[in-house]
Amino acid sequence: MSNVIQKIQASRSLRVQIGILYSILALINILFFSVMIFENQTELLVKNFNYQSVNFVIQVMDDLKDKEIPREKNDKLDKFISSLRFHDIQNYSIFDKNGLILHKSDDVTITEIDKETLKKAEEISDTSSIFTSKYKLELNKEDFTINFLIPMKGEVPGEILFLNTHLSIRNIQDRLTKLYYQIGIAFIWGVFTHILFGIYINRVIFSRVEILKKATDEMGSGNLKARASWKFDREDELDVLGTAFNGMAAKIEETIETISTLNEEISKELKIGKEVQEMFLPLNKKFKDFKVATFYRPMREVSGDIYHFYKFRNARIPSRKYTGFFFADASGHGVSAALVTTVTLLSIENIIAKSIRPNYIIQQLANVIGNRFQSSFFATGVFFLVNEKGKMICSNAGHNAPICFRPSTGEMFFFKSCGPPLGMADDFDYKLLKANTRTGDKLFIYSDGLTESPGLNDEQFSEERVIDLIKNNMHASNKELLKIIWEELDKFALDYRDDVSMVLLEIP
Repeated sequence: MSNVIQKIQASRSLRVQIGILYSILALINILFFSVMIFENQTELLVKNFNYQSVNFVIQVMDDLKDKEIPREKNDKLDKFISSLRFHDIQNYSIFDKNGLILHKSDDVTITEIDKETLKKAEEISDTSSIFTSKYKLELNKEDFTINFLIPMKGEVPGEILFLNTHLSIRNIQDRLTKLYYQIGIAFIWGVFTHILFGIYINRVIFSRVEILKKATDEMGSGNLKARASWKFDREDELDVLGTAFNGMAAKIEETIETISTLNEEISKELKIGKEVQEMFLPLNKKFKDFKVATFYRPMREVSGDIYHFYKFRNARIPSRKYTGFFFADASGHGVSAALVTTVTLLSIENIIAKSIRPNYIIQQLANVIGNRFQSSFFATGVFFLVNEKGKMICSNAGHNAPICFRPSTGEMFFFKSCGPPLGMADDFDYKLLKANTRTGDKLFIYSDGLTESPGLNDEQFSEERVIDLIKNNMHASNKELLKIIWEELDKFALDYRDDVSMVLLEIP
């Protein structure tokens, strides 16, 4: 029972709260008016009882005042007893001033009169005082019975006998019983009408509220065709609310369908964009001497990360060959970032026609992006150029420092940033970084989506973890090393907030 009460107390259902409050108020209301009616009627009954009791005694005295009571049983006594029964007096005793019981009804069991009754008899037989009552009357308001003692004439001249009787005024008792019955009926009727009213309120209000709630829940779970359905013939506030809800639901369904259609179209266009973007990515087999391994994971269909490889020949010395590596990471992700990287790749083709020096290429790219996008977008980028002898030069525009490592010795070299990201400053003089590599040396280039992927407590994967993984797996193949790094990242990251790209190549 206590668990049920606790559940009711904890319930936030408006129906339950109103139901409990209404039941309590209804019970208080019914009890209050029942008690008020009972108290009022009882008071009237008591007053009526007092009035009728006095009138009854006076009437009995008037009827019996000329009658004499014999000491012996005879016809005169029978007539007197008949007079008593006429007044519905069945319980009586007749005694003299000494307390001797002369006559009594069969249901009277006393054999002598008590002193208190004798004293009362003496008081009413005293005719010397005008203030002395001619009878003694005792009223019992609990059961509406009366005890009265009146003096009577004896058959012997001058003798005074006393009639002592106990009776119930039946009409008062009947009315009291009827009052109990009426109060009971009123209480039951009050409970019944309040229950009917509660059922009416439930059907008129809460049943429609429940329908609205159910329709809302269905819409929330994805059923956009859910509607509030009832007769709508009352034209009250809930009908207006239900009509408004159905109108809103229809509008939401229409809007969602429109959005879904647009999303499908956008998704198709993004797939096309992805295919177009992948066309810009180089074919690794053309650079098989470098054992190129790549990992490319866009956050969406299209990516803001891009990389490309180039082969150059010295126009003056045809035998001298160069290989170029470009990697860029546009700010943000998705379509806008993909457009920036696409513009960047297209611009390189015009720039390298004039010069293949990495710092020149980076500087010109920075100017192009800055002029076209007016600082709305920017990108980090790095361009490497290496000749057949392993001499490497590089320029880095705000990109994560690529890592050059030598598996044979465990050495590592970092190509740190030479200036701001592309598009952040015009005509910036980017420095040129140089390194002499050997056959077997490896170059690892990656986007910040790798190192900045969050784990527990927003801890980032970090450059330190990447370096440790490289140190511990330097002798693994290029594809195997990228797989190890990716698997560790996937275990660590709770989600991915940016594109993740990695390129690993080996100096031939």
